Amino acid sequence: MEATAESVFETDKALLIYRALMPEIETPVTDRSEIHLQVLEGRLILKVGASDLVSLRSTMNTWLRLIQVAYEVLEHTKGEMQSN
Repeated sequence: MEATAESVFETDKALLIYRALMPEIETPVTDRSEIHLQVLEGRLILKVGASDLVSLRSTMNTWLRLIQVAYEVLEHTKGEMQSN
């Protein structure tokens, strides 16, 4: 079975998040899923394709978490830069 999912994130940090996650895209963890990450019109678009639902869920959870962490780090460093 082939399973796919797509998530779109509207954020002014889309390009920064994309750049932060590029090293992760270049080294795939498994052969059971594929990741496509792109920035289009200020949006970060995550597309995941997997050979089965378990792999899709696992890959989506991983990438959603990576995006969340990158966003939170950017927010935190922005606050620090403003206070200096």
